[in-house]
Amino acid sequence: MASLTLRLAVLACVFICRTDVALTAQNVIQLQNNEYTEVLIAINRNIPEDQQIVDRLKEIFTEASEALYIATRSRAYIKQVKILIPNTWTRQPQYLPPGTATFDRANVRVDVQNPLYGDGPYVQQTGGCGVGGEYLHLTPRYVVDRPYGESNWGPYGKLVTHEWGHLRWGLFDEYGFNDPLGGSYPHFSVGKLVTHEWGHLRWGLFDEYGFDDPLGASYPHFYVSTSMGIQPVRCSAYTAGSYQNPVTQSRCQVDPATGLPEADCRFIPNPNGNRATGSYMFMQFLPQVEEFCHGGQHLFSQGGQPNPLSSHNREAPNKQNALCNGQSAWDVMNKHQDFANGANPPREVVSTVPDFVLLQEKEPMMVLVLDTSGSMRGDPIRRLNQAATHFIRSTVLDDSWLGIVTFSTTANTYHPLLQITSAADRTSLINRVPSTVGGTTCIGCALLEGVKVLEAQGDPSGGILFLMSDGQENEAPDIATVTPQVLAKGIIIDTLAYKRSADPQIESLALLTGGKSYFYSGEQGDSTALNDAFTASVLSRDDRTGGEATIQLVSETKTLNTGENYYNELYIEKSEGRNAIFTFMWNGGVPPLIEIIAPNGTVIGQGDPSYHVMSDTIQVNVPGVAQPGKWSYNITIVDYYYQQVDILASCKGATPDSQPIKVTAQVSTISLNGSSLSESPALSIRASVTKGYLPVTGATVIAFIEKPPSEDVDELLLLDNGAGADVTKNDGVYSRHFLNFTAGGRYSVSVKVNNEYGEAASIVVTGTARRGHSAALSMDAEAFALDKNAVHSEPLDQFQRMAPGGVFELTDVPIGGLSRLDLGPPSRVNDLKVIRVSHDNLTVALSWTAVGDDLDQGGPAALTDLRFGRNFTELADDFEASSVVDYSQVLLGDLTSPSPPGTLETVVIRVPERGENVTFVFALRACDTAGNCGQPSNIAAANLEYIPEPTPPPPTTPLSQPNKPNNSTLIIAVSVSCGVVAVVVAILTVLSVKHCCCKRKKRVSVTPVPDGIALESGQPQNQPLPKA
Repeated sequence: MASLTLRLAVLACVFICRTDVALTAQNVIQLQNNEYTEVLIAINRNIPEDQQIVDRLKEIFTEASEALYIATRSRAYIKQVKILIPNTWTRQPQYLPPGTATFDRANVRVDVQNPLYGDGPYVQQTGGCGVGGEYLHLTPRYVVDRPYGESNWGPYGKLVTHEWGHLRWGLFDEYGFNDPLGGSYPHFSVGKLVTHEWGHLRWGLFDEYGFDDPLGASYPHFYVSTSMGIQPVRCSAYTAGSYQNPVTQSRCQVDPATGLPEADCRFIPNPNGNRATGSYMFMQFLPQVEEFCHGGQHLFSQGGQPNPLSSHNREAPNKQNALCNGQSAWDVMNKHQDFANGANPPREVVSTVPDFVLLQEKEPMMVLVLDTSGSMRGDPIRRLNQAATHFIRSTVLDDSWLGIVTFSTTANTYHPLLQITSAADRTSLINRVPSTVGGTTCIGCALLEGVKVLEAQGDPSGGILFLMSDGQENEAPDIATVTPQVLAKGIIIDTLAYKRSADPQIESLALLTGGKSYFYSGEQGDSTALNDAFTASVLSRDDRTGGEATIQLVSETKTLNTGENYYNELYIEKSEGRNAIFTFMWNGGVPPLIEIIAPNGTVIGQGDPSYHVMSDTIQVNVPGVAQPGKWSYNITIVDYYYQQVDILASCKGATPDSQPIKVTAQVSTISLNGSSLSESPALSIRASVTKGYLPVTGATVIAFIEKPPSEDVDELLLLDNGAGADVTKNDGVYSRHFLNFTAGGRYSVSVKVNNEYGEAASIVVTGTARRGHSAALSMDAEAFALDKNAVHSEPLDQFQRMAPGGVFELTDVPIGGLSRLDLGPPSRVNDLKVIRVSHDNLTVALSWTAVGDDLDQGGPAALTDLRFGRNFTELADDFEASSVVDYSQVLLGDLTSPSPPGTLETVVIRVPERGENVTFVFALRACDTAGNCGQPSNIAAANLEYIPEPTPPPPTTPLSQPNKPNNSTLIIAVSVSCGVVAVVVAILTVLSVKHCCCKRKKRVSVTPVPDGIALESGQPQNQPLPKA
């Protein structure tokens, strides 16, 4: 099979190929000659019409473009922005057709609040270091209310630049945060706004400050430096400020259990006395900040010198350092295609003001382009007819437009575009679904005919062609010839490869036009991919609010013999159940006997008014709102021969305002090279499980991978634990690497989600959590006040969902096939933490999430290689030369027998010394049985000074600033899991001994330090440190 990458290059040499994709096929932003173009902003259809939103978006991104140009040292600015207006707004003559722009593919979304972040801008970020985010989320209030936005998050241009780091370059935050549902990144360590958001969006940067994450992965606000003692998590280290407990309004005290300032302690920056010019991923709102942090190397080929005042602080345990292995923002950015190998060198421009293009959505228009060539004879055309009929009857949205084209040697219009407003319209289309076949295959003809059907209704821009084919083209015009014409029309193409013989070029059409690709093997078996492809082509684009969108509950296929009975259950959750439909389709013969049992015991069967028999389909429409709880269905085959039965169930929300659980899924790449799997084997599968914008945690999420050559199906449990392929714990995105390749060809992926073990929970926000793991940091001091009760999880009832995950292709498989080699070392551990220290016992308790023998797959790793030392730089730069934790030092846990992947590991070790200014740093790596070791983990530090119990503070009133508007983000703090702490405390108590030594009393408060710490080796040394 020809390489998909090569086909893409032939079809569109200007297309920027992504090796890792978001959960939706994100609109592709291009950077050429220092100019970003094709930036797509979309306003949700449920946002009330307000021209101020459009006007303010123009102002915001004009400011962002200038800030971005300065932050990238004249290497990039925003040249073109497209704003997609919803079709619910009044049509205006200046609005152009949408082309391939859709809300679900937009780089920037304007939508209702995410309750976790309020009006705080954030980027949905699911990939690892250097992998850009999915979209930047802005709320109408943030966009329109400039005084409110600037008083809370600072200048708009600087905030978007911060988020652009996440979105485009895959950067992470450089501040600390605590998570009420999981772990934390410190605000302290031991020892401008739109541009900020652009960093997230474009380059996939992460934040560089400590922050409170209401989801599950948190980073501390403080750390202990091996050279400078207790420090705030900040970047650069020149950022000046003071420490304060905003709850008690007292000076911060040190907690002897952690060796760090108390949980409520925060670093408050000095907005006017700072010299630090970086970093955008830390506090972008500070007036002096105008750069991303750098590692001190000569990063600018034209001779510009790095500024020491924006030097990267790699010792701070923030998310950027943890996930990017200590790399600075510019280290990551310089590996991105935007700047790699000197691309887009600095250039002076006359103006950074973008060009704005206003587009407007249309009513959905789709043409089914169906293959009726001779190779579709028999069961393939029967199954196609059945799936298309169900699609028209039950899936296509009211008021949308649908047409039908068939093709073989030539292409023909079977039904022109028809707006669906009644059951009669659906019947008219169903009657024209093809059932006869014959001839050769002309895919180019089919595409041109589909365009003609769309053009008959006017401008075809924004229309969708759903192309299904089972063979390779053998008639002119061919795909390559007509592709430029189709691209010029602004049409989206979804593709369904029916059988492995389908032309390998059709996935390229989907990728080029922003469409979706699906694959159905056509083999006898229990694959649901055919029906799922039709369904997903509509439901994946349905951006209707909450309860109005259709939910796919069940999709399964069973092959049953005569007389055989099949029983199964499904659950309808209390937030759903309106317009519930059960559909059963079989491959001809006598209809099977179907019974559906409601939670209250009511049986719906033949003769019931809601029970409808239509040729080879039985459909049951549950009246009103279906009862929540366990439904079941029973199928009995009465035909004299076996029957293959497709079972589908769907519904809507219980009310239009409901927020039912939604599932989307995606693979990380569409093509892998089989000859280089041993060097780069990683493919990840991700599924997002949410209620509205809020995550669902604790669900059982299983990916089903249909593999060549014999269509075997692998089951892969996806995890939301912040380890391996999963970036952030408890964010509702479940991920896992896939390594079990069997042969070259197409692999089809689908995902099923349920609450099998009763552990699923939805995140509930009472009020607004002021600070989330990825929302921009607020400049309001009151935002540092803690609300430990604002966010909690609420158990969910039993439920189930399914979603197709698309298709990927394994190409260039070596002669002789794939060898069963070790497909890689264990994944890198990125969540190593010190959870407790004991000065008396000379002990440190560490925790991390176990990885697998191969990345996050297979059985447990063979061993854990844990190293330690007294110098951060030495451990970071030369892990191999650092001291190994001897097994005799391990008092609790086992480094020689790691736990299964995804398990929380905990060890307690004895260290050789303690006392004033004694700090130990730790890092580890997992190794497999073949001797392959993963990369060293993030570094965790432990303070072994003597620290007395803190003094209770006097009663105070909460910190407030009555003259400033209320902030919309809260910092939320949590403690380490009670179970883990209890175990460690018990062990340390048993080990407790009296030590006869003189203990120098440690001061009980942390005083402000100079606005700068010792620079890392390799960083500029000629800049004097600021005075205290």
